[in-house]
Amino acid sequence: MIWQRGPHFPPGKRLIQTLSRSIRRSLLLAFCVGWIAACGGKVAQQPAPLPTTPTVATQPCREIQHAMGKTCVPANPQRIVALSGFAVDAVFSLGMKPVGAVTNVANLWADEMQEVTSLGLDEQINLEAILALQPDLILASQWNAEPIYGQLSAIAPTVLDGAILGEWKNSFAIHSAALGKTQQAEQQMTHYQERVRDVQQRLGDKLQQTEISLVRILPEHLALYLKNSFAGSILEDIGFARPPSQDKGVIGEEPFVIAISKERIQDTDGDVIFLWTYGATPDIAQSAQSALQKIQTDPLWLQLNAVQQERVYVVSDYWHVASTPMQAMLVIDDLLKYLDR
Repeated sequence: MIWQRGPHFPPGKRLIQTLSRSIRRSLLLAFCVGWIAACGGKVAQQPAPLPTTPTVATQPCREIQHAMGKTCVPANPQRIVALSGFAVDAVFSLGMKPVGAVTNVANLWADEMQEVTSLGLDEQINLEAILALQPDLILASQWNAEPIYGQLSAIAPTVLDGAILGEWKNSFAIHSAALGKTQQAEQQMTHYQERVRDVQQRLGDKLQQTEISLVRILPEHLALYLKNSFAGSILEDIGFARPPSQDKGVIGEEPFVIAISKERIQDTDGDVIFLWTYGATPDIAQSAQSALQKIQTDPLWLQLNAVQQERVYVVSDYWHVASTPMQAMLVIDDLLKYLDR
């Protein structure tokens, strides 16, 4: 079974120029109220009246190139809604906080998320809840937000990344530009590249002599993460070898992960196995943990070379649901912790 993150379509049309804040809010409220009402939402029957004396927009904005074309975003966004894990990662790692965000994000942000309005899972976007937050910028990913890009853009300027894990650097650059944090983002990328060179110098010949396997445990099956996954791209940057079952995947293309049955457990082997679980909901997370405990006693698992050599390391979900240099450097921290001995 091969997983793909989501469809990709050609870029959309250029967005209409920004209206004044007062006119825009009224127009967007009228549009979204009508749209939501048509879908069965419980809203007022009549939209708010438009101002009687329209004015020309004066708020400065910046044009951002993204997966759907170009969008003019506020020079200094204050009310940000993040509708994908990539977007949440970018906002928090750059020292900002969204007013609303999806919930299936890395556990790294658990404390910060307590003060953010929950918008549910990233595949169940609630337009009415977003409208109520009155955002001035919406950040999302192409895979989940493209079908409703027009409605989101009617609420606030909307920027979509391409949503491919191996292209996390591009996604981070798009979101940081929309946030007006390009300089900070470039500094983080420079630090990441310095860390990559540090690992290369410290591990030397071990890089090509150590096949690293990346495995996620799910309730019903196992997942092998290829070279174009988030963690896989970090290993590729550093120069680590990969097992034959995972020595594939082109950056910028999909799939980045292959699901296998437990009968193919031999494909998870390597000199070292980095292992993790993740669940978009508490129930899924608990089921994945139970599956991990079960597989650790499976006779086939116990026969693996990495298991017998005691070189299996359970790591955090930032090896998977992540998209920033900050999280990439946490992966590097783990690599040095377990391999630089």
